[in-house]
Amino acid sequence: MSKRSTGRRLLAGLLVLWMVGMLAGCGAAEEQAQEPAAEEKPKVRAAIIFSIVNPARAGGWDRADWAGIQLLREQYGWEVTVAEGVPYAQTAATAAGYAEKGYDLVIFPDAGQTEAFFEVAPKYPKTWFVMMSMCEKLPNSPRVAAWSPDLYAYGAMVGLVAAKATETGTIGLIGGVPVPALITLFSGSIEAAKLVRPDVEVLTYFVGDWVDVAKHRELAALQIQEGADVIFPETGPGTLGCYEAAKAGGAKIIGFAWDMYEDAPEVIITSVIFDKPRMYRDLAEQFMAGTLEKKIVHCGPEYFGLADFRGSLPEDTIKEIKDLVSQLQKGELIIPVVIHEEIVGK
Repeated sequence: MSKRSTGRRLLAGLLVLWMVGMLAGCGAAEEQAQEPAAEEKPKVRAAIIFSIVNPARAGGWDRADWAGIQLLREQYGWEVTVAEGVPYAQTAATAAGYAEKGYDLVIFPDAGQTEAFFEVAPKYPKTWFVMMSMCEKLPNSPRVAAWSPDLYAYGAMVGLVAAKATETGTIGLIGGVPVPALITLFSGSIEAAKLVRPDVEVLTYFVGDWVDVAKHRELAALQIQEGADVIFPETGPGTLGCYEAAKAGGAKIIGFAWDMYEDAPEVIITSVIFDKPRMYRDLAEQFMAGTLEKKIVHCGPEYFGLADFRGSLPEDTIKEIKDLVSQLQKGELIIPVVIHEEIVGK
């Protein structure tokens, strides 16, 4: 056989193989085209409503919620819309707007929004409405839930720290608006402080809002003039005024809900931490598993803790505080429950 014939046969064979490959490829492509594309799961859409602006840098409570929001976004891929600076009177309308737009959940981080919670939830039974603050009962609607912190126990933890840290025997509590949650918290602080130090004097003042820096500074300075050397501000952006007064007057501050050390390292003793990210993680896991139900989750002392003292107090005092806090968390230290309604007028 000539070389030319052999070459022709080889070329013909290669051509056949190429055609078979093309046909197989077309068939595979056709089969692939016929297969339905996997549908992406739609993102969970949630909205959260704040009464203050810039929650990421506001008071400790708002920062703890902000950490929860970041967890929903980064760990669970949720689409979270944030409304800031919404007055309580407009909260229900704002929440209704999100429900109308088809959001899966609307979150209330503030017990001052309880009235809106009860007003709007029954109108939109297909939307989940969740309270992330003190809650004693739920609205008449099928998709409502709450993660309700034991604010009395939280306040008690603050009182234990303050009573052990004070040298003058006088401590100050400064609140924004006297909502029931805050009255409960301050009541726990008063009772725990008196249990640890029966002769302690507790000064309690309310500013009337969460943001007035000058008024917060004025009331903190007044408490310092009256002998308070340890102050606990449970408020929003106005907390800055308390820090300023403490610096000027030589007093110390217990941070609220989040580690507030970086805001005022000269005056922060420690902060009583609130593990709100844990609450948001609970919510996300249950919602995505389809197990979220109408109920109130009671968050006790196991959700609270102390930030680093960073040498702000003598080591023996720090040890005494940590021992008392541990006893509270284990249920070994019982603080009598007394609600001090009389502090509202102060």
